Amino acid sequence: PAGSTLTCGNVLYLLLFGWWLSLLYVLVAALMFITIVGAPYGRLCWDLAGYFLWPFAKVIQKVEVPKCHQACEASTGESSALLGGPTPRRWRPECWAGTGYWHHASTALWLCLGYPVLALAHGLVCVTAWLLIVLIPVAKLSACTTSSVLLLPPERVLICHLRMTEVPLEGEVILCCYRATNPYYYKYAVDGINVFAVNLLPLVLVTLVLGYVDSHNHLTGSAVKFTLALLSIMPLSYYIGMAIASISAQSNFAVGAVVNATFGSITELTFYITALIKGSREGNRCYAELVKSALTGTLVGCVLFVPGLCMVIGGIRHQEQWFNSRSAGVSSALLFLSVGGELGTGVSPGLGVPPGWAPTPCPVPAGVFAPTLFSKVYGKLVCGECHNVTQNPLGHYLCHNCHFDLMDNNGTLYYSHVQPLVYTVSILLPAAYLIGLFFTLKTHTHIYDIHISDCHMPGHHHSAVVHWSRWRALLILLLSTLCMSACADLATEHISPILTNSTVSQYFISVTVLAMVPELPEIVNGIQFALQNNLSLSIEIGNCIAVQVCMLQIPILVLFTIFY
Repeated sequence: PAGSTLTCGNVLYLLLFGWWLSLLYVLVAALMFITIVGAPYGRLCWDLAGYFLWPFAKVIQKVEVPKCHQACEASTGESSALLGGPTPRRWRPECWAGTGYWHHASTALWLCLGYPVLALAHGLVCVTAWLLIVLIPVAKLSACTTSSVLLLPPERVLICHLRMTEVPLEGEVILCCYRATNPYYYKYAVDGINVFAVNLLPLVLVTLVLGYVDSHNHLTGSAVKFTLALLSIMPLSYYIGMAIASISAQSNFAVGAVVNATFGSITELTFYITALIKGSREGNRCYAELVKSALTGTLVGCVLFVPGLCMVIGGIRHQEQWFNSRSAGVSSALLFLSVGGELGTGVSPGLGVPPGWAPTPCPVPAGVFAPTLFSKVYGKLVCGECHNVTQNPLGHYLCHNCHFDLMDNNGTLYYSHVQPLVYTVSILLPAAYLIGLFFTLKTHTHIYDIHISDCHMPGHHHSAVVHWSRWRALLILLLSTLCMSACADLATEHISPILTNSTVSQYFISVTVLAMVPELPEIVNGIQFALQNNLSLSIEIGNCIAVQVCMLQIPILVLFTIFY
């Protein structure tokens, strides 16, 4: 391509890798020259030292070398090049350059002394450049060098500058690089998996090993382990979503709906259930409060924060944005059906509290308005402390920690009326969610099949993208779920010291960090769709998460208290 090779990205390569990689090649070349036997590899390393110092606009070729007997006959029959002038250095083959290459002494010396050092250096460059993402071309350059160039006979490697056009390029081109960086590599995918999710996989392994091996916090503290566990949830939720999409695309509607309803909220449910179990075992109500705060934060974030953020970012690029009002109406209807779940009052004796604790109404969203209205009408208002503001016995009182108590008369009202109502609504809400899935994905898919600014919503007229086979997707789904459970266990194990020593309120941490971190992959997808002027899909992402929270996650958590 036209243009100068002196760019910021190329200079960054020189500062990060080029200078020391070139120096290493010079040292290896000196070592090969000292051994005398490895002199051909010394010349190769000397040439590669100049190449890797500034590899741009240069090319490495694999040229053909005559067979052993042909080369020997040619050397005895002719003393000069056919067209006159000196014979190029790379075209002076030794007689062992044919089939006996791997048995030659210099090759054995190279594989023992030179190649391991350079392979290790290129491996370090490859890993570092890959993790930086924008330097992925450098990672590919190093990988190709290790697997191909360094394993060729020196006579078959030819390095030349592309500006030297006197002689046409001959032979197979192995390496050719013009730019060390590319900012668009954030879209790069490996087998359908985004490069960010691939790079975060080692983080999951480090989290699991560090969390379970260093159980007594000898190497790191609870804050580091909690942060690592929370960050590990992001790539795992991405893999779970990819597996669900692959299975649903290759299955009929019933299987796709069941998989989506079962595993769609597995990320959050795993963390919430683990926290409730730990709180129940320790007799600590803080874990139940964390779960309720996180559920509230997820609802507020998905209904308000995610659509608003997508609208603002999409509006920066597009002057006008359009969305599908009919599809938004369907999601709004489901949210309206479950809005009482956000405001409702559900009470369960086992929701993260010790068995002997007398249950009082707590703001756990459990159904539509019925539990809320029931508790407000028949409950008794109890306050922790009240202060007379006017110093008059008949004046105004300021009360704190007030709640409605349904446990009068040994909880007869609660156990006979409120609790069955809460459990009934918790069963009806998932059923309503499945009916909504049947409506949107089976009977009324045309609602979502409307073209908007050259982008259209996926409907029955468009084939879904299949990233993995069904069995591979199922295996990845199960492994990701298992790792998710382990990371959730580590997060709940090490969150207690953070809440105890932190000056920030536990409710704020739950509403912000615990609620939104697991949803980061969906938030990023929503922003990308908004940048493509597909605001409908961005809004649908937030609405669907909120619907799953109200109609799946909360009812499942309430029903979970029956069995645990």
